[in-house]
Amino acid sequence: DHLARRDPAPAPGMAAPSPALLAQDPSRLVTPSSPSSWLASMPPVAREMAAASCAMTATSIVFNPFDTVKTKLQTQNQLSTDASGRIYHGALHCVRRVSLEDGLIRGLWLPGLTASIMRDIFNGGVRMGAYAATVRHLHEVVPWGAPAGRETPAFGTRVLAGLLTGFTGAIIANPTDVVKIRLQAEAGTVSEGVYVTGLYQGQRPSPGTLVCMWRLAVDEGIVGGLFRGVGANCARAALVTSGHMSAYDQTKRLLADSGLEPFRHEGARIAVASFASGVTAATVAAPVDLVRSRVMDDARATAAGSSGQGYSSAW
Repeated sequence: DHLARRDPAPAPGMAAPSPALLAQDPSRLVTPSSPSSWLASMPPVAREMAAASCAMTATSIVFNPFDTVKTKLQTQNQLSTDASGRIYHGALHCVRRVSLEDGLIRGLWLPGLTASIMRDIFNGGVRMGAYAATVRHLHEVVPWGAPAGRETPAFGTRVLAGLLTGFTGAIIANPTDVVKIRLQAEAGTVSEGVYVTGLYQGQRPSPGTLVCMWRLAVDEGIVGGLFRGVGANCARAALVTSGHMSAYDQTKRLLADSGLEPFRHEGARIAVASFASGVTAATVAAPVDLVRSRVMDDARATAAGSSGQGYSSAW
């Protein structure tokens, strides 16, 4: 009865929902104008993709300093083949030097942040949000899945789903990845129109994210600019997604089946599975991630007249 009293008045010509129906389906209490009404009407895949986009965007904002350090370390060898000419000697040295020269926020947190957020809205939404739906679909069609009598998706099905969603998301978001890497690699303090710190000292800074994309398309072309390094990017995303999602699912399943007392709690299983999946994804994708960063930043690095090694392709 209390559910029926909370129900809004029915529209003219429509019967009010009965208390029995309201008890079975409380979602009928949602009014057409409430914020959750349009969310409830969205297909499950769309909701999962939207949630993944929000989660990955938040992750990018929090962990962008680590991404900036990684990019600087990966790309600095392109500027000089002489090891003595490198200005960063490891992750901690890079963090310390950039923080002192450029500041923590301007030097580590802000470089490439807009492009990173744009990347994860599209890439994260597809490769993480569409993963569950892809697993369900593949389970119904692959020979080792439902046709073979399996009730739950096999490990190979999860790996394949990660490869497909990662590959697709990387293609869609490749232009933002190129811009992100270039902005993070060049970041430094600007004085009189040129960088006075960082890897690209003496060079003029790139414009904002959207203008940078436009100039890439005009100056270097669609394929050679916006989609530069797309092969390595797709390989990296496929490895990251398959390694991350499959390792998470498999680890969590193994812990639940182990019967060990600490892992009877969902929180403990999630924590251990998340750590294992992160280590797995970073390890399997590390070589391809290095290649991707160098190829995407290579056109500008070689154009700057450096003595570093140029790359004609990811291979």
